[in-house]
Amino acid sequence: MKKFLLYLYLILMVYSQPLLAAEESILKSFEYTEGGGNSDIDFSQTKKEVPTKITLIDDSHDWLKDYIDGVSYSVDSFFVDTFFGDDVIDDEISGTRAKLSFFTRREIGQLVDYNYGISVRLVVPNTDERFSLLVQSTEDDDERQNNAVDTVEDVEYSTALRFMLKATENWNVSFDNGVKWGLPVDFFSRLRFRRLDYFEAFNTRITQKFEWSVKDGLGESTRLQINRPLNIDRLIRFEIGSEYQVDNGYFEFDYRLSLYHELNPKEALAYYLRASGEDHNNMSFNNYGVGFRYRRMVYQDWVFVEVTPELEVANTNYYDLTPIIMFRFEALIGGL
Repeated sequence: MKKFLLYLYLILMVYSQPLLAAEESILKSFEYTEGGGNSDIDFSQTKKEVPTKITLIDDSHDWLKDYIDGVSYSVDSFFVDTFFGDDVIDDEISGTRAKLSFFTRREIGQLVDYNYGISVRLVVPNTDERFSLLVQSTEDDDERQNNAVDTVEDVEYSTALRFMLKATENWNVSFDNGVKWGLPVDFFSRLRFRRLDYFEAFNTRITQKFEWSVKDGLGESTRLQINRPLNIDRLIRFEIGSEYQVDNGYFEFDYRLSLYHELNPKEALAYYLRASGEDHNNMSFNNYGVGFRYRRMVYQDWVFVEVTPELEVANTNYYDLTPIIMFRFEALIGGL
């Protein structure tokens, strides 16, 4: 019996060594907290930190980026190009567009000038917007009259057929062929290039036109526009343009710096500085202006009124400071 118990004891001693070693290795695999003495062992494993992502902020950033990208060239935006509707013939909104306008301008001490305008771009059906019919009135400052009735009678119009050679997100190339309905009738052709580029903090729009007419001969115009969004309701725009007529032999140029501010969905302000000149004999500026445009939507989303006070300095007035007030009533029709 004694031999049997001794034999059992030896077996237990042999097999207990690996078990003790395994227990020690398991204990060493856990993190030991500081403190010592009677402090307990912390058996919780170290957790890996996961970067925190605030969904609301990220989503807001994406929304802001999309808004900024669409501030100047969005179909649904009433800001800048859409809200002010300066050019419905060559703007970036697809489909049929029309603008009817009544414009008055008065220099202090002078009679009121009147001008009526119409611009229509009618897309020919079933042509995938390749062909458009254009109807425009003259926009020459010399055509303004001091009598509202005479202004209507003296307005001259032009009609043209536009063929879209290329239309992509960045490029737009079109060719117009038409007639200006004056006396005598003036036939014209026009080739237009437009390029859009988007950068991290701003976007650009470059337009170049080559135009020939029986009356004026060959001419070229170039315009560069740089748009820099400041926040979700403000945008600063710098523009520079030049025109050259071969028969004249000199350039006409203009510069404009504008700050657009959307007050609410129905109102907007545009503060601007402008300068223009020519290089007939030598390059010189002969017209400066500073002012602001207040524009308000007065009926649904297509009838607007606009008031523009301006201070002008021009060589025609011997560079005297001239206050000017302008009023504009417009109907912008789109998506017909």
